[in-house]
Amino acid sequence: MKSVSITTLETKVLAALAIFGASIPNGVFCYNFIFAPEVTKVALSNPISLVFITEAFFLMFLVAWLLRKASSARPTGKAFIIMSILGGMVFSVPATV
Repeated sequence: MKSVSITTLETKVLAALAIFGASIPNGVFCYNFIFAPEVTKVALSNPISLVFITEAFFLMFLVAWLLRKASSARPTGKAFIIMSILGGMVFSVPATV
């Protein structure tokens, strides 16, 4: 497989996206998960939000499988799943490249 060439500007933009993903969307989720757990319970009981949550997990495993098929050493599929669960997809996808 042909390696991907990324410019310095693209690297900086991806790093900024990863920082944004880890701090803003994931930060809001973590804050509410800790200080307002009832919001998480309501989201898990709502069928529409449950569909989006299920889709996010499906896509996470799909991207991890694609990383493995592409023989990516940075990160491995397992590391991608861990990064996605801890920091969200907006963090893990830019951090992968």
